[in-house]
Amino acid sequence: MTVNTTSVFTSLKKTLVSSLSNKRISPFEGAQIHLPLSSNLTESDTISVWSMIQPLAVASATPGQVNTSLSTMISLSILDSHGKEISIHTDNEHPMEFFIPRDPNLIVPPMALYNATLIHDAKHQFYFHMINITQSNVNLTVSLHIEMRPRNRSLNYLMIFRFDGQPQLNTLINNIDDWSLLCSSNISDDGIHKYFINNNRTAKHRFVIVGLRELNTSEVCSNKSLTPPITDQPFNFSANYELRTFTSACYYLDSNNNWQSDGLLVSMLFSLLLSTAIY
Repeated sequence: MTVNTTSVFTSLKKTLVSSLSNKRISPFEGAQIHLPLSSNLTESDTISVWSMIQPLAVASATPGQVNTSLSTMISLSILDSHGKEISIHTDNEHPMEFFIPRDPNLIVPPMALYNATLIHDAKHQFYFHMINITQSNVNLTVSLHIEMRPRNRSLNYLMIFRFDGQPQLNTLINNIDDWSLLCSSNISDDGIHKYFINNNRTAKHRFVIVGLRELNTSEVCSNKSLTPPITDQPFNFSANYELRTFTSACYYLDSNNNWQSDGLLVSMLFSLLLSTAIY
């Protein structure tokens, strides 16, 4: 049985446990759910799968708790032959995954162009960008996505970042939370370097400061490097670049109709058209 309207899609169908175990189901175009089915049922047992998708997520019982505009809501229940809901056990090795399509009305902001070749600072080895990740509700977490497109895609870069403070990295100071090499050999087909910080890492932080510098021709760029290349020379860019940052989140509605994020991890398998949550 299926009901499909502009405001809701719902489906109820019977199937065998074997048809769902460790497989993806797709209740609606663009939406997918992966179930590591773990229960007392056998693979030959018959179950009912009830799913519902709302293009616009409902508001929480607490006013202003979270902005649900342009958010999609997915609901799923697995019922046994008696109509009783079946609990599904998950853990780090066998999580449940939700692939949630973003609202098609979402307007993706264009990348911001930085004329880095015109910027000179003799005191710093990196050019910095501050990204605000403050949440009005501290109990809700978001992931951070960073996209950088160099005007010369053959160039290599070192990116560092630090939460709630300015990162520093030179021969005397190593005060960073993490780093990554953006190598031309690994750039995406659309010429964009992509970096992801999951919501567990951003939790309780107010902002992130990202530092970028272009590697010189003598520095090797390899994702197998265990330590970042270090220099005391001020940054020098031979080409400009574009930058776009955005946050992504996945929440669940608790028994009090409030949105929560504990236990949910935003996956790096994301795109501007799709958000992925792991439970």
